[in-house]
Amino acid sequence: VKDAGEGVRGHFVFVRGAGDDPVTIDWILDRSRMAVARYGIRGLVIDPYNELDHRSPNNMTETEYVSLVLSKVKRFAQKNGVHVWFIAHPAKMLRDPGKPAPAPTLYDISGSANWANKADIGITVHRPNPETNETQVFVRKVRFKHVGKIGSISMRWEKATGRYDVQAGQSSGARRVA
Repeated sequence: VKDAGEGVRGHFVFVRGAGDDPVTIDWILDRSRMAVARYGIRGLVIDPYNELDHRSPNNMTETEYVSLVLSKVKRFAQKNGVHVWFIAHPAKMLRDPGKPAPAPTLYDISGSANWANKADIGITVHRPNPETNETQVFVRKVRFKHVGKIGSISMRWEKATGRYDVQAGQSSGARRVA
């Protein structure tokens, strides 16, 4: 465990809000610019999006605000050579009584269809039955075809190891996905 902690410190920079300071997208991007300059970061994970302090102008709809945020982040990523991943949760999924909830699409993410429209790559994760360890991962969108392809895979989450195993009968280049 000690070695793992040292490896994480060598490759990850954690940025968290302190005290009562609002954590807005501008706050995150300002600190991320500093992390690019100081540490040479090449990846940024914003997790979870719904816990940011969203201060949209009064005359702006939520759809317009999400579009503005995604555009700001995309410009930051392009200018700084940084990959950005958002962890954004879907709106409450409606389900028929006694049936599992449907797998979410990018259009089910709370806030706007712009999550689907502006994403270069869109992935959703679904647990059809919370009583089991089955997890489904769907690659819903790939803007640039040389990066990957649309598809899905079912995996089983192993609580003891905190890892995912590919379900029997499915092919995968790697046997484990962590």
